[in-house]
Amino acid sequence: MGITAVIRIIAILAIVVIGAAGFWYISGLRADLAVSQENTKKMEAAVELQKQVIEQMQADQKKIQELNQQLVNTVENQKKDMQSLADRFSTNADGSKRDLGEIAVQKPSSIERAINKGTKNALRCIEIASGAALTEQEQNATKADEINKECPALANPRYKPVIIN
Repeated sequence: MGITAVIRIIAILAIVVIGAAGFWYISGLRADLAVSQENTKKMEAAVELQKQVIEQMQADQKKIQELNQQLVNTVENQKKDMQSLADRFSTNADGSKRDLGEIAVQKPSSIERAINKGTKNALRCIEIASGAALTEQEQNATKADEINKECPALANPRYKPVIIN
């Protein structure tokens, strides 16, 4: 065997080794690519899930804000009702001050009737605030003589008071 034959064999072996190494390297790259593609799919699924979670959280937050505003409105209406109730004991219909004790001495039966009606209405307000359902009469009340004057905002949702300036 001559040197040319050895060089040819070495060259052929080198080409075969380089080809095998290239095949092995490309196979490794394909395997890595397949793993990367699978990881990408998993990441995309995770990102989509996170987007859905974020959207749900935003919807929940909006609902909480709406409910909070409703609660604030209810509290404001109840404060107005409480102030109206307090004013009834110390103020006449025309806005002047009055002494309920003095009136009770002069007209005990009228005061008794007013207190009994007010107590009945106040107890109904407590029932409604505790979760009792409104009666049909309470729901449909639109006139001043039909409403529960102790808590009209709570007991009579359709009643809109007439404000005279």
